[in-house]
Amino acid sequence: MSKKQDPKRKAQLNEKARTESFRFQVMWEKSQRMPEMPDETLNAELNVLCEKGLAEEMFTLRDIVEGVRKELGYQTEAGKGSLEGTIVPFLLGITTTCPNLDQPNNSLARTENIQLPLQVVLYYDNEIRNRVVDWVKARYEKVTTRLGQPILKRPNMVIEFKRVVKS
Repeated sequence: MSKKQDPKRKAQLNEKARTESFRFQVMWEKSQRMPEMPDETLNAELNVLCEKGLAEEMFTLRDIVEGVRKELGYQTEAGKGSLEGTIVPFLLGITTTCPNLDQPNNSLARTENIQLPLQVVLYYDNEIRNRVVDWVKARYEKVTTRLGQPILKRPNMVIEFKRVVKS
């Protein structure tokens, strides 16, 4: 095996390991949180997310939502956000609204629905959104703004942090 092929093979093996880890973690969460969900329903999302190279991005998104919740005590706004109703983000703790298994949001289950980089919107209360963005800036590079909204640019995902003003 030539030296040029070895790093390429190593990268392929690393990607395969990340994808298998992603699948395992999601299936384990399913067994804990929604054992009644048919595997076909979940596999549709899993297959597309893995095919599009979004496994690592979903882990990053989960780490952000979980880190903000644990360290700052803030939760995303329930029922809001671009991934609400999808199964994999719910199982990973990214969203809080349990998907309707009779009519799930299939936006992640169809390859043609996903354009890379995937545009994800997280909503936080107006009073805390800036603290959340500061937390993200301290941990991730490439936090910038787009049309006045803070975003985190990832290789296959752009995460936008929006405010919810409560009356």
